[in-house]
Amino acid sequence: MARKPPLPTSTLAGELAVMREPHTFPRFTGAPPVDPLQLEHWLEATKVQAISGVEWYCSESWALGPRVVNDSMWFYFVSSTGWGRVGAEGAAPRFQIGPGDLMLIPQGTEHIVRQDPGVAMHLYAVHFHSQVFEGVNLLELLGFPPHIPKGPGSKLFEEVSARATREHMLKAPGWRGSMSAEIQRALYFMVREHGARFSPPGRGRSDPELPRLLPAFEWLEQNLEDPGLSVRALAQRVHVSEVQFRKLFKRATGLSPVRFMQRRRVERAGNLLRETDLSLEQVAAESGFSDAAFFCRVFKAWTKHTPGSYRKTLGL
Repeated sequence: MARKPPLPTSTLAGELAVMREPHTFPRFTGAPPVDPLQLEHWLEATKVQAISGVEWYCSESWALGPRVVNDSMWFYFVSSTGWGRVGAEGAAPRFQIGPGDLMLIPQGTEHIVRQDPGVAMHLYAVHFHSQVFEGVNLLELLGFPPHIPKGPGSKLFEEVSARATREHMLKAPGWRGSMSAEIQRALYFMVREHGARFSPPGRGRSDPELPRLLPAFEWLEQNLEDPGLSVRALAQRVHVSEVQFRKLFKRATGLSPVRFMQRRRVERAGNLLRETDLSLEQVAAESGFSDAAFFCRVFKAWTKHTPGSYRKTLGL
């Protein structure tokens, strides 16, 4: 009988050690249809910021939406059946919901949840931001699926949702970083194991303009509270004309610079409404709005809530 070739060995702390070869590890199911180098670059530039996590026990008469929130979020359904929709009526299909399902909602996207008649619901609601280059929503950029049915990853989603909610509720030292890490773990799992469900828009396959626009995103974040911040100032950060900047920005983000700036200001205002007791005038000023009445109109246009009602209905 022929001898097997010797395994590669090395000496470690006086012991004979055998290194496990990379090809012997289980492979990930598959990433989204995005250039691998581009995907790696975007994930390296992604910042996940935890917002909140809540565990809900809902009565048979409970219903949600249609509504819009100013952050990204997911629902993990522990029990109950019903249906959901992520997107405006007529533009997005309904899908059935059951125990072990995950419903994923990008910021600013209309959504609705309905229970089946006579059925109560137990779920987790986890809110967060996931921004590439401090400005582009990762869920929109890669086209995350709105619905992941119960499957091999459901146990992970339930565990992450439970741990993230515990972190938010107890707020032990370091809770936000720990909660953000849990959320990032779940998002990366989706990217690696549910790639076939992703539907990235045309810009998601490879867009070199996003790295080029990084200085503009950074400048916007640093000066967001300045109501005088202009598109011209952002264009100057990347050394292009204002006209060219508007074209590049719209192609990279799907929004005009002005609309994008509005959304970021509404997001900041939403965080302040959640986490502080500042007056509406103070929230407006710290979010880059020079006029409180205009702030209220813009906030309602983006979230379907007035700032006051938003502050009163936090959580789910």
